[in-house]
Amino acid sequence: MAPSRIAQTALYQEVAERLRQRIFAHELLPGTRIDEQLLTVDYGISRTPLREALKVLAAEGLVTLRPRRGCFVTEISEQDLDEIFPL
Repeated sequence: MAPSRIAQTALYQEVAERLRQRIFAHELLPGTRIDEQLLTVDYGISRTPLREALKVLAAEGLVTLRPRRGCFVTEISEQDLDEIFPL
């Protein structure tokens, strides 16, 4: 039996994971506008994988996409956290 291959992660998934970690580490603070141009330069990527990553994070509720305004880190209340992570 041949060994199974390890699937490579899509670029947008890796970008989403890095942004998720930065949000959880409070490097990107709640309510902060996400500077797409700066992130594309920092990560050395084009805007397409970044925008796909932001869509993933928006679906998770970590960021809020506002048409013609940009993307912002979602402000999460303690009550929201209790609902997300019940003790």
